[in-house]
Amino acid sequence: MAISIENLLRSTEFSADDKNIILRGIAQLAAADGVIDPREREYLKKFVTEFFPQADPNDPKLVEDVVTAKDVTTLSSDEVRMAFAGFLTITAYADENFSQPEREFIKGLFVGSLGEKQVAEVQHSVRMFLYRRVVFAFALKNRFLHPEFAIEMSRRFDISTDEAIEINQGVFSAIMAIRGASEEEIVEATAQ
Repeated sequence: MAISIENLLRSTEFSADDKNIILRGIAQLAAADGVIDPREREYLKKFVTEFFPQADPNDPKLVEDVVTAKDVTTLSSDEVRMAFAGFLTITAYADENFSQPEREFIKGLFVGSLGEKQVAEVQHSVRMFLYRRVVFAFALKNRFLHPEFAIEMSRRFDISTDEAIEINQGVFSAIMAIRGASEEEIVEATAQ
């Protein structure tokens, strides 16, 4: 069964301890490659505001108190662990470069708690989500989706051609619905 990262992140309930571990992990992932990119810092700030408004994204304890694989095993459920993997993956892509140190950081955290297959499924769902967002923004702004842009983005997010086509069709349906297109126009625009 495919994971919907949007549903997972919105529907998962987090305990106070879960939130602490997740926030620390995100802050530490942002620094894992040696540089906290302004886009990663901005994502962390946005993330904190949206999901944990009472937390301070600049609290130095977030980075100093190192998150370990043992900490991850103490998270309250597999759903929380999967959401954590999702948050980390989104953070890793914030600077458009999912670096090797970031990959190793994530891999090391889930040893003994989530299998590699589950982490890979969550990461795939995140990549599809990010691809859909980029394609939607481009198509909405430009009123079309340039094939070279779609190909480059599908490569960047490691999305198969079939998945990209399916996502693109959904994006065009949504945009045409927003713009008030008829059902016939939507079918014509999304036909393969």
